[in-house]
Amino acid sequence: MRNPYATYMKTEEEVLTNEGLLLKAYEEMISLLNISIFAIDEGDVKTKAESLTKVTNALSVMQASLDFEKGGEIAKNLDKLYDFCILELVKANATNDKERIKNVKEILETVYSGFKEALENNESK
Repeated sequence: MRNPYATYMKTEEEVLTNEGLLLKAYEEMISLLNISIFAIDEGDVKTKAESLTKVTNALSVMQASLDFEKGGEIAKNLDKLYDFCILELVKANATNDKERIKNVKEILETVYSGFKEALENNESK
């Protein structure tokens, strides 16, 4: 018997646009950062490391997919921002620094909100 949740998620992915997938990626990264903060509080080194590694990997993929020709200044700024976030998370992982994680989380929430607002404005036109 197929897992209904897996079927739902597969169907949802098939109908999401690239923009929708981008928003989902940000939501997942923010969730993983929350998990890593909780893991530090609980002394769960493995979960903290796994969560932060997933976020840094996702940021690396997003950074590699930036289109500097089409994206212009925005792509350049995102590239720098992703670099900063990755470096902060590597440092946070090594030192269990929740403040660095919280700072990255705040940055990603801001970018997420900006993307979401831009998409909503674009859809209403």
